[in-house]
Amino acid sequence: MTVYHQVGHQSDNLLDNENLNQYHGAILSPVNYDQLAVIAQIFSARARNDFVTIFDPQLYVPNSERGCLRKWPYFPSDVDTADLASDSWWQNLVATIVDNIAPMKPTAICSPAVIPKGFSDEYYSRLVLVGRELSRALAGNNVWPFQTAIVGLADLATPNRALAVASILSRTDSERLYILLYGDVHPRIEFSETEELKGAMCLISSLEEAGLRVTIGYCSSDLLLWKAVGASCCATGKFFNLRRFTKARFEEPPQGGGQLPYWFEESLVAFLRESDLIRVRDEGMLSESSLNNPFGKEILDQIQNEPEKPWLALGWRQFMWWFADVEARICKGDVDVDDVLRRAEQNWLELDKRRVLMEEPRNDGGWLRTWRRALAEYKK
Repeated sequence: MTVYHQVGHQSDNLLDNENLNQYHGAILSPVNYDQLAVIAQIFSARARNDFVTIFDPQLYVPNSERGCLRKWPYFPSDVDTADLASDSWWQNLVATIVDNIAPMKPTAICSPAVIPKGFSDEYYSRLVLVGRELSRALAGNNVWPFQTAIVGLADLATPNRALAVASILSRTDSERLYILLYGDVHPRIEFSETEELKGAMCLISSLEEAGLRVTIGYCSSDLLLWKAVGASCCATGKFFNLRRFTKARFEEPPQGGGQLPYWFEESLVAFLRESDLIRVRDEGMLSESSLNNPFGKEILDQIQNEPEKPWLALGWRQFMWWFADVEARICKGDVDVDDVLRRAEQNWLELDKRRVLMEEPRNDGGWLRTWRRALAEYKK
């Protein structure tokens, strides 16, 4: 059980931050860094015992202009005209990726995948075939293959669809799956569709029960749900567009998602603007986790003593520390996700009773009832 750092623009400086040493590895970004920079990141990571480096080709929307991606030798020159139903095209792409990336000696490489027009059985079967090709190409390279699967959340809301998708994906030759849950929810907004969440939880637990190690990429506070149903690993990043896999993230500027500072509060399972953080603090409702967070302590001290000083970067780190810390507590059995969600909903009700209103109107904890329902109904 572990967490990974989803590397984004200028976030490689967090890889060796001593207060973020609970991160077991990093998912590297060819969008944000060129080949020499990624090689340097992999080389630096080798100095840390058991630190995992996972290379994700990130060809999800290959015909878009995305940072450094087109500078990489494996980027397909015929991307605008390619027949994505062609076995030979995918075989050549996988071979090129392996020839280019395996000599860099990352711990693992993810199979390439594109966002489809529809999440059909044929699409998932194609993913598995590409994953098998990667496993064959990496044989003898001492590099793990990760089977990538972009999964449509709306598709999973259909009854029994999650089990059908799990059946197809479980045919992979890889022991490790990299699952990207795709929907139209903006990176700043929490998932709030009960059936979609139940489908995602069913998919994750079914794959884990089949003996596969599932890593969920681009997680936010929803890691609580994925860990509750047995996901082996979760990954997150400092930017909002690295906490949700949506079309919107491909439309963000390369510098990342948003420049407003946010604090993550476990007692509410919510992100708070500075004014709301002060309100919650003054009501005595900050969680023990927040008070123990080294970056949280620094933020609170700064608000108290240097209120004009920006704390955007500290806010990124405050969330990432919580993400790793709560995952560790869940794995140790020190935290019960049901209890965290129940108490958070009660705290929102208490704030409402005290007439404490958040600066952002949609920040009202309403998603927690959906999450609790999804988890309860999944368990039944």
